[in-house]
Amino acid sequence: MHKNTATAIIADLHLGFEDEMAEVGVYLPRRQLTKAIALIEELRNLGAKRLVINGDIKNSFNKLTFQEREEIIKFFGKAKDMYDDVVLVRGNHDNYVSIITEKMDVRLVPHLKLSEHIFIIHGHRESEEALRHKIIIIGHEHPSFNIRDEIGSVLKMPCFLRVPLKSRKKEILVLPAAGFYQSGNPISLSSEGYLSPLIRKYGDINMAVPIVIDTESRDLIEFPPLGAMEGLVRIDAGK
Repeated sequence: MHKNTATAIIADLHLGFEDEMAEVGVYLPRRQLTKAIALIEELRNLGAKRLVINGDIKNSFNKLTFQEREEIIKFFGKAKDMYDDVVLVRGNHDNYVSIITEKMDVRLVPHLKLSEHIFIIHGHRESEEALRHKIIIIGHEHPSFNIRDEIGSVLKMPCFLRVPLKSRKKEILVLPAAGFYQSGNPISLSSEGYLSPLIRKYGDINMAVPIVIDTESRDLIEFPPLGAMEGLVRIDAGK
């Protein structure tokens, strides 16, 4: 949460995921919406007055499914009851969502300038405007910090990822996916292992810092830069 502007920022809810999986024969309990509402309730209790969803509120690329329509309407209804302002920054999955945002008076924008120095964009495209800001907040990546031991066991932790730009005067802050079933893609020491062209082209991956939320205490745990951990922990070479 950005305390100075009382703004809660989340990304990648992927509502409708369960029905998409059912179409290919994988039947999952419906948990995305319940968990999403619980998350925004928790953030509201921390004092947030504005909610920004930084892309991919829905899962399907090429349609608006019945489950997506039903759950997005419920989610926005709850969010508007809790927050003074609700904004959706368009992500690459958010096709046809304007049908709902227009009816529910939710702002749908390509990006959002949060303050003089902070710029919010989903991250699936390059943006010259984003690069003019000190801090660029993106989603899209679904980052997770994976630690492997010598026998191959994996501890997988969804994380924030602070990626300095090669200029070292600016940084990208990557948000973890908020979707219950989006457990994350492993962060990598290879720039080619990332989805966002902003990270691939401008990010200093060796100096990227993973930050994990302790699920019990809600404290933030900041790890050393990825380059400093090479050889000490197993970090995936790519996705």
